[in-house]
Amino acid sequence: MTAPASPDAATIVRSARAFEFYAQKVWPWHRKLVTGKLAPRCQRCALSSHREPLGADGLCSPCRTAPTVAAAPPRTDHAPALHALLAAHQGAGRGAYDALLLFSGGKDSVYMLRRIRDEHPGLRVLALSIDNTFMSPIARDNIDQMVVRMDVDHLMVRHSRAFMAQVFRHCLTHLNADGGYGTVDFSDGELILDTARRVAADQGIPLILCGYSRYQVENGLKLGGFESPRERELQDRTETAGIPLTDIASGDMLRHWWRASDYPADRVARLLFPMAAWDLEEDAVRAQVRQWGLVRGGYDSPIVTNHALIPLIGVVDVHQLGYASFEVEFCRMIREGKADLTHWRNVFELLEYTARTGMFVRPPVEQGLAMLGLTLDQLRIRFD
Repeated sequence: MTAPASPDAATIVRSARAFEFYAQKVWPWHRKLVTGKLAPRCQRCALSSHREPLGADGLCSPCRTAPTVAAAPPRTDHAPALHALLAAHQGAGRGAYDALLLFSGGKDSVYMLRRIRDEHPGLRVLALSIDNTFMSPIARDNIDQMVVRMDVDHLMVRHSRAFMAQVFRHCLTHLNADGGYGTVDFSDGELILDTARRVAADQGIPLILCGYSRYQVENGLKLGGFESPRERELQDRTETAGIPLTDIASGDMLRHWWRASDYPADRVARLLFPMAAWDLEEDAVRAQVRQWGLVRGGYDSPIVTNHALIPLIGVVDVHQLGYASFEVEFCRMIREGKADLTHWRNVFELLEYTARTGMFVRPPVEQGLAMLGLTLDQLRIRFD
């Protein structure tokens, strides 16, 4: 197989920004012309009827059964426990660092780094970025600027393009019930965490800090609280997203995933999720990083900071599931009052429409296919 093509930064940025502008400024008017071509959506959280049937009241089952934001029982406040744990680890690393902070260049990792630096100035932090070779050029630019402005030690780890293309290609052609979010995105996330585990163990860093939200921790990793159980961290990985690793790779390529058995137990770091402990609203995080002057407007949206295959993943989802699988996470955030209904409904509907027509998304989709050595037919994509 020939080497995967390289991502074209201009195509990625241009398509992402055009999509986001159209979603918020033009789509509310365009929608009126194509309503009959769109799936009905829950009136309260915008979840697609392809995911959950709607009742006569126009609500999905989660919205009918979940308490309103005002009536919801109070959640456990994990922030004090996190604060105490971080305070206790200041200066506790056996080497130069006490914490390895996963730094993607998105608004959440920027917020996490700034807040931890403010609240725990004695915690010696090494920021770690993982280049999966499909990284958004905007995310990369954010990283390069932030590590200088925040004067933090930084390490970039890059996996080979051939390896990452092999992982993504297999996952895209073997989707589980949760679509691209639960297969491609999840396997990428687990590989990032495994890379951090190996770096922390090699350098004797006792803590890993990851910016996953409470939803990602609870629904994606199936964890409660803000820390991964110790027994999980001490296990070797044998599968990702339900796929045996040996189905994806073989030989030396398997070394990219976590093998706790390669290290003494006292070198295996604790994995923490500060953003899950803080449990913040998306708009509050965006507003704070802008107020700090750390991320420019237009550089803080996941649409432009996520990696180059996100448009392809969303289009595959719409063609195979009828909706984009990442919607489920944002709909729950909307339901809990942590994300804006109008903003994300526009995004969901426009993606559903453009996934069928190719408007905006066709260039990055075709680019993603070229990078993976796949075709439209292999992923059952048919643009109108």
